Amino acid sequence: MRVFERAIGVVQGNVTNASTPGYAKQRQLLTAMRFDLDNGLPGGVASGGTIDSRSAFADRLVRQRLDGYGAASERTTQLTRLEILFDISDNSGLNAALGRFFQAASSLTITPNDISARNVLLDRARELARSFNGLADGLASAKYESGKALEQQLDRVETIASEVVSINRQFREDFTAQNDPGLQSRLNNLLEELSEIVDITVLRAEDGSATIYLGGQSLLVIGDRQYDYSAQTGGATAQILDSEGNDISPMITSGRIAALLGLRNTTIPDFQAKLDRLAESVATEVNGVLAAGVDLDGNAPAQDLFSFDSAFGSARTLRVNNLAASELALADAAAPRGNGGALRLADLAKSQPVDGYSFSQYYGGLAAEVGRALSMSQEDLHTQENLLAQSRQFRDEIQGVDLNEEALTLLQYQRSYEAAAKLIQTLDEMTQTVIQMVR
Repeated sequence: MRVFERAIGVVQGNVTNASTPGYAKQRQLLTAMRFDLDNGLPGGVASGGTIDSRSAFADRLVRQRLDGYGAASERTTQLTRLEILFDISDNSGLNAALGRFFQAASSLTITPNDISARNVLLDRARELARSFNGLADGLASAKYESGKALEQQLDRVETIASEVVSINRQFREDFTAQNDPGLQSRLNNLLEELSEIVDITVLRAEDGSATIYLGGQSLLVIGDRQYDYSAQTGGATAQILDSEGNDISPMITSGRIAALLGLRNTTIPDFQAKLDRLAESVATEVNGVLAAGVDLDGNAPAQDLFSFDSAFGSARTLRVNNLAASELALADAAAPRGNGGALRLADLAKSQPVDGYSFSQYYGGLAAEVGRALSMSQEDLHTQENLLAQSRQFRDEIQGVDLNEEALTLLQYQRSYEAAAKLIQTLDEMTQTVIQMVR
């Protein structure tokens, strides 16, 4: 009867933890005792211990899917913020500023000597510079934030590792702790959370403790020892350094950290370089047209309209020099006060000086590239979500708690318990009858 009581308690534990994340159903193993009255063996049922249905293969499969899900989720989040920066509307953003600048230049082809129209061109040039500056600052901010997110994710890795070390100590100090389903569930949940952040390899020792490798190669936890890691985000490229200062970034190929490294070191710098290419081209082409002309007084320009410092980012440092409206060289030397320079300036809008594209086309292609990257990331995220759901369903079929199954098992144990109780009651009555007969 005590065995059946224990078995019923196991079923009750399964029902109670049916919705507990990471819980694997338990089963009480029952073994038949030998029935041989001649040798004093009355038979019955003995406990063979509790069986844990946890599947190492199913858990590992879920962790692998979490690697891909974490990377796709983080990449999608970061790219969504980037896409907002690349406004392609005709009313705002860099594309609109380019259009208004060349519209102002087109107006000057009709009235090249109108001071008000010249001031409008200067205003549009400053607006264009500010648009480049704003977009460049937005990319720089996104790069900085991805670095901060990288540090935060690594801090979470350190925290999870310390909790795993604590569980490892419990396993080593008490061998029976391996049979604690709550402790096993807690360890599994920590490993899953860690897998979403960074790809890991987990090995279980005979004492139940978990050994964890980052990227399958760099040791994070072994027994009750934890190895420290740090994020270096201040340089040109972000790095993950181990306790000895070695860069292990190439080992990390999946999870949120891998996605952040890719964005911080490759994706965002690539967008920045292309934006700088556009800013340099706009400034150089416009300055080249104006340098060939003369101002209202018939003099060659003393300084360019635009200036920038490529060492610190052409788009981020683009600015308009302090020119008076009359100093804009919009006429040819052979035709002072004419519109030759204004015509060439307006024609720049239709030219293709940036890798065979016009300024607007090149910017549109850059914005489209960001949009495509986001769209591909969203598709990947959808795929990873489905794969993760399938792996979890597969695991639940193996080790999840089925309430219908538990109800049937509970009913069987209750009937067995009642039968055992009835047998004891019958034996007791028979004993009492024999005693009375003897008296």
